[in-house]
Amino acid sequence: MQLISQMGQIWASAGLPLWTKPYEIIATGPNCGLIEAITDSMSIHAVKEKVGPTATLNDYFVKQFGDVKSDKYKMARDNFCNSLAAYSLVTYILQVKDRHNGNIMIDIEGHISHIDFGFLLSNAPGKGFTMESAPFKLTQEWIDVLGGEQSKKFDDFRKRMAKGFSALQENAEKIIILVEMMLNGQSDLPCFIGGRNLIRELKERLFPGMRRLSPVETQQHVDNLIY
Repeated sequence: MQLISQMGQIWASAGLPLWTKPYEIIATGPNCGLIEAITDSMSIHAVKEKVGPTATLNDYFVKQFGDVKSDKYKMARDNFCNSLAAYSLVTYILQVKDRHNGNIMIDIEGHISHIDFGFLLSNAPGKGFTMESAPFKLTQEWIDVLGGEQSKKFDDFRKRMAKGFSALQENAEKIIILVEMMLNGQSDLPCFIGGRNLIRELKERLFPGMRRLSPVETQQHVDNLIY
């Protein structure tokens, strides 16, 4: 959560609209604590159950926010776009795994947010074996909410992701140092089983080819991740 908060602060300082939902966590012991409840939200799984077994996420948006041409729907779709761009970068950079409709929330304004971060950086479900190969979760159903691959909002999603990635590159040391501090102080946590290799891999994700990308290169890199 500290890492997600840091990334959100980077985007806010850069004046970008990318949106995340950090929540409070209070440790009450070595292996236990309190986690803030995310209000006004339901998991996508619960949303689809509520709307109907064959309903799509876009069906829910129309039901919840009105006609696709209405201002309320357009605002909700923009919120979805901003949060999807943010969490796509979060899950890719931090290698958050086990992303399913039960741990991805959607709020009453159309934002998505992620919960349950048991697998990230270097550990994975199934004793380290995972079938997950996509950089982040981006389903056709989500693309349809944006209006399809040829839509302006999908183009906005691509461009916002690229700008968000550039901002992370510019402030990469804030993320890398935080992970290094956690690794050195809490190396017994499952997500740190990769040891120093996970730092190298983190740097490679932040700096493809181990260098800062130009705006054109950044957009190409992000498009390669999307497609």
